[in-house]
Amino acid sequence: MFPQIKTILYTTALGSHTRPVFRFAVDLAQRYDARIVLLHVVEPLNNSVRFLMESYLPLEKVEELHREATSGILEKFHQRLEAFCSEELGATLAQTDLIAEIRVVNGAPHEVILSEADRCAADLIVMGSHSDSARRFDFLGSTTRRITYMSKRPVLIVPATDGPHNEWPDAPA
Repeated sequence: MFPQIKTILYTTALGSHTRPVFRFAVDLAQRYDARIVLLHVVEPLNNSVRFLMESYLPLEKVEELHREATSGILEKFHQRLEAFCSEELGATLAQTDLIAEIRVVNGAPHEVILSEADRCAADLIVMGSHSDSARRFDFLGSTTRRITYMSKRPVLIVPATDGPHNEWPDAPA
């Protein structure tokens, strides 16, 4: 029996390679009659910034500011992803059943991706080879590398390329 692909977890760092990777996930979803769960992970405040803030503000104020900022950031990213999907698909999310859900979650990227894959029972994880912040001579970014090592599910890595190959070509009939 061949594996069934009904739920695709598409992860994005919202960098310059977002469109070709998303288009690949959409093509797969259409071919397999699957639904896509979009995931963007917002990394928590790093320790250096937190320490700096705590040296000027009381701990309660730092935590309050962090909660407020995180809430606003998560909502803005969610709206940005909704607009992106509507633009790419040429329809609002209400008009298409291709997108099951959009998730914007705060946490360590590899941990969140793996837990979200479990939560939505993803049959496949689709991600880019690296984000814009990754060094260009590395084929895999650190998050992608961790996911490929730690995932119990198949992971499809779409190369992040520049130039004319940045657009995914039309698939053969």
